[in-house]
Amino acid sequence: MIDFRYHLVSIIAVFLALAVGLVVGATALAPATEALLKTAENALSKTNADLSKGNRDLTNQLNAEQAFARAVSPRLLPGLLTGEKVVVVAASNADPNVTSGVTKALQVAGAQVTGEVTVNNTFLLTDGHDEDQLTQLAQSQAARAGVTLAAQSSSPVAGQQAAAQVLAASLLTTGGTGIPAADSAAVLDAFSQDGYISIANGAPAPASLAVLVTPSGPPPQSGSRVLMALAVALWNAGSGTVMVGGAQSVGPGSVISAENGAGQVSTVDNADTETGQIMTVQALRLLLDRKAPGQYGISPDAAPTPVPTPSVTPPGTLTPPSTSATASKRASHGARK
Repeated sequence: MIDFRYHLVSIIAVFLALAVGLVVGATALAPATEALLKTAENALSKTNADLSKGNRDLTNQLNAEQAFARAVSPRLLPGLLTGEKVVVVAASNADPNVTSGVTKALQVAGAQVTGEVTVNNTFLLTDGHDEDQLTQLAQSQAARAGVTLAAQSSSPVAGQQAAAQVLAASLLTTGGTGIPAADSAAVLDAFSQDGYISIANGAPAPASLAVLVTPSGPPPQSGSRVLMALAVALWNAGSGTVMVGGAQSVGPGSVISAENGAGQVSTVDNADTETGQIMTVQALRLLLDRKAPGQYGISPDAAPTPVPTPSVTPPGTLTPPSTSATASKRASHGARK
């Protein structure tokens, strides 16, 4: 039998060896480990300092560019839209700074802003109930708006497409030809009473151009398909439409990014800045000069600003996202003639 003292000595030896190992490791390995950790800390500190400096430099550059834009806008904008009438249509959760900034730029450019129409959230819902309601409302107001609606399609936004066509016809004219002001006011009043739109300071007079302000806040954003359909309807009813939004609300899942992929109307994705507001006016001017829709701003698929370079294409040749919308446009123009 092994004596108890043997076990005791063995246990003491194990703990003694462990203690010796800890002492040796702490004294022999500590300098190398500390040096390695210190090197990593210095590298991370330098990277963080470089990133902070780059961020400050970019912020200062942006501030300088916007200060320059504010300084030159009185020289760049006047005369671009003299005599033109523009209606501003905004989503209910649009950034008010974008709306007011764009409106001011339009006025400096000599345009008459005929009014501001807010598209409420109920117009953007595609839950079935509101789509049916909008379909009925569009059908009841189509004749007054001078629009012949196409047969109802199976699209989940078919009701909104029909309503958008009627709304656009009541807000815009082509070549000075449009419905009487009284009929326009009656159509807008019908949509307003049902809570689908809100109108500031009375019904706007018919315009020839439109600016559509998209929702604020980071994507994803709801109602993209409806707003895209509304943009196409506005384009087809007038002489040009530009969809605008703030830089923070653009990206995958946003309305503007979806519209950029479709290429149906012009877009400006930094309209919360002076540069973007100047570009909004320029984009409308380009459409009046029969240029093709272009995408402007800071996103990767946007053209450089403020020097757009779209190709020449007559407006009115735009293909809406559905066959029914194309047929509706032809019927609408036929009804107006």
